[in-house]
Amino acid sequence: MTLKGVVLCTIYLLSVTTCFYTTPQCARGCICSLNFTDCKYNHFEELPQGLDPNVTVLDLAYNEFKESPSQLRNYPTLVNLNLSHNQIQTLGARAFYNLRNLKLLDLTHNMLSNWGDIGSNAFASTKQLTFLDFSHNPLRSLPREKNPLHIPSLEILRLNNCSIENLNSKIIEKLPNLQELHLSENPIKFLQADFVSHSLKFLDLSRCNLQDISTTVFRNLSSLQTIYMQQNINLKKFYCDSPSLLYLDLSDCNLEIIPSGNLPNVYEANFHGNHFRMIPKFSFKNYTNLKMLDLSYNAISSIEENAFYGLDYIQRIDLSQNTLSDLNRDLFDTNRELKFLNMSRNYFSELENLISDSLEILDLSLCEIHSIDFDSLIDMPRLKILNLSKNIISLLPNDWQAGSLLSLDVSLCRIKNVNNRTFASMPSLRQVNLAGNRLTSAAPEAFGQVISIDISDNPWRCDCPSLKPLYQWLSKTGKRMDRLYCQSPEMHEGKPWLSACQKEWHPELTRNDSIWWYTTGLIVTVFVILFVILAMRRMYLLKEKRIREAEAARRTEERETLRRMQRVQAEAREEASRNAPDPRELQTPPSYNEALLLPRLDSSHPSLSGSLHSIVSKHSITGSNPDVSKRGRPRRKRRRRKSDSSEGQRASRVVVDSDTTSDPERPQPRTTLESDF
Repeated sequence: MTLKGVVLCTIYLLSVTTCFYTTPQCARGCICSLNFTDCKYNHFEELPQGLDPNVTVLDLAYNEFKESPSQLRNYPTLVNLNLSHNQIQTLGARAFYNLRNLKLLDLTHNMLSNWGDIGSNAFASTKQLTFLDFSHNPLRSLPREKNPLHIPSLEILRLNNCSIENLNSKIIEKLPNLQELHLSENPIKFLQADFVSHSLKFLDLSRCNLQDISTTVFRNLSSLQTIYMQQNINLKKFYCDSPSLLYLDLSDCNLEIIPSGNLPNVYEANFHGNHFRMIPKFSFKNYTNLKMLDLSYNAISSIEENAFYGLDYIQRIDLSQNTLSDLNRDLFDTNRELKFLNMSRNYFSELENLISDSLEILDLSLCEIHSIDFDSLIDMPRLKILNLSKNIISLLPNDWQAGSLLSLDVSLCRIKNVNNRTFASMPSLRQVNLAGNRLTSAAPEAFGQVISIDISDNPWRCDCPSLKPLYQWLSKTGKRMDRLYCQSPEMHEGKPWLSACQKEWHPELTRNDSIWWYTTGLIVTVFVILFVILAMRRMYLLKEKRIREAEAARRTEERETLRRMQRVQAEAREEASRNAPDPRELQTPPSYNEALLLPRLDSSHPSLSGSLHSIVSKHSITGSNPDVSKRGRPRRKRRRRKSDSSEGQRASRVVVDSDTTSDPERPQPRTTLESDF
């Protein structure tokens, strides 16, 4: 063996040995990998044998444990333990004993029905536990006297959907490092407790059916940064004093007035989907650091002047899906940092001439705007993007002034014409969307410095000579033109531009295309004819083959039928020959008349020995018959009487009898039996 082979064999043996010694132990029914064991869906009631003693992640979800397995104490290296979707009803005092490294514990979807079922020292050994989830257990309200959650290291506590009705401050009293408290989907109607915590940063009270909240609830939460309270549909007002709060979510509630309180550091407030009807002045004076404000999907019909006064750092305001029909020109004049304003889906009849030195993006789509003044954008000098799509605008003003506008969207309106003066006062315009309007013609000079344009879905009139300049300009911009269709004249209706006007715009391509199509058609036709001929020949050969096979089968069948008939006839003849009587037994002497008609025999025949025929023959041979010479003459026939005939027959019988008694060896003279005539 070469040195290379020895080295490879050594590496292979070392790898196999390493894998053998590093493969963890695994209990039956579990899936194991390095420091991870998955024992879900096994109907375990006790901890299985054979687990790796050094396991750090153990998943025991979807089993049938009634309590926390006592054998867990034998696995002190556990870091993550999942006991969700079991039937755990109690947690004893030593439930998690010796789990000094446990950090994440999931007890969701069990049957813990009372806080008393949790031992006071159940978590005494879990010195590093940071995440605890009791969600979807019917624990009900926390007792005021007893709190089993004494976990100094805990940072995240989840109690979602635990049937908690009354919330008191005891819940976080023994959790000095708690940062997140999740209490969503609990039937909490009134929140009166004064929470005290210097570590809590996140509080989730969404979908809790809250109706009333005390003004002092959040006052002593000095580190609180985020409050989620969305979908509390019975909450009509909200007051909060929290200097540390950064994010406030009160969406999809039933608030009728803007939430108030001391909120100097809130940078984002979400009031989407409430029931605001009016925004009074100075409504946000306490939101001095607010940057993003969402007031969409309300019922706001009017906004008073100075309603947004004091929002010196506001950057985004969303007023979409309201019932606004008019705005004060100076409404956003004091908002020096405002960049984005969304007022879509309102009821403005004309483009509002707002004053804003900072606004860059304005959305007024679906607002039923039908008229625009040429100076409607003059007081927004930094406006760069304007969305006016899906309105009922039929005419764009000439010399429309917007010095900084880069993008204009007027798609799906009713614009019929764009001329050379429409965008003449927009030197920075680079992108225009005119799709879905009623344009029938346009000149490339109308778009000035525009480099990206969408004019699809318009009823273009394909007057090819006048349409050619626009087509050439679009070709230079690299714009796709496969969605540009003609609506008139009638002969070009429904055709793409290039197909309708190709003969006039590119006659050389048309000829080349014609030759190419003619050649291609000729080649295809030849191949089709050859294919048809070959197919017909093959069909003819197959037909002949089938006819020959049918004829051969018919002949074979006829021969077989003939053989069967011959066999049957042979069998019938053989059967008839076996059963037929001997003809000699059926032979009777001829009558007199028959005897007269018999031919004269010149010689005797052995078969006639002893018969009348032999006697007649013998007589004729010897010539003893005296009437032989008379046979050559015709004789006259006479009528015979019946008596003569009967006497002659008797005489004939007598002669025959006498002859038969004579010696058969001796030749006898032929006797002629005649009656006298």
